[in-house]
Amino acid sequence: MNDPHPSRRPGLLASGGPVRPALLILLTYAVLGAVAGVVWQWVWTPPGQVIDHHQVLYDSYASLRRVFTGTGLYALVAAVTSALVALAVTLLTRGRELLVLALVVVGSALAAALMWRVGTLLGPADPAAVAAHTAGRASVPGQLQVSGKSPYLAWPMTSLFVLALVYFALPGSFAHHRGDDTGASDRPEADVPGPRHG
Repeated sequence: MNDPHPSRRPGLLASGGPVRPALLILLTYAVLGAVAGVVWQWVWTPPGQVIDHHQVLYDSYASLRRVFTGTGLYALVAAVTSALVALAVTLLTRGRELLVLALVVVGSALAAALMWRVGTLLGPADPAAVAAHTAGRASVPGQLQVSGKSPYLAWPMTSLFVLALVYFALPGSFAHHRGDDTGASDRPEADVPGPRHG
């Protein structure tokens, strides 16, 4: 018989023990965090800089304005990727809400670190380090970096926001299962003839 409440059906990863979904969630966040780092570096345009007598200078005002685009793009790419991952994870693990909540916090923090690490490794080298070994004048691209600590919160905050939306819009299967368990005991018993008085 079809379930009259399809939104309450447990997700594909909700059955079995908690180890398999935990590993899959963390692996998904790690892989897509690294992919987001590649995308972040790819969409970013490095500011132009000039090395002159071991000093690093910007080659134009336009380059100076691009200094903060790395931070903005990090937050944007992180938010979009985090939302997609959280949506998929939440729908596939219906019935394990508390476990998923903890894993999403850990996984999103891991993804934030991996995105930064992969993006900065693929980006240009630190101009200050290049300037230390450059005696003459040379043009170099600026370094990809994130200013401040708040952009790193894009991963966990977006994931938790999506979790809250999904759990609010689709009431949890956890409550549905509890209702099934207690519903059996609440059913009225079959009519049993009482003692006859005669």
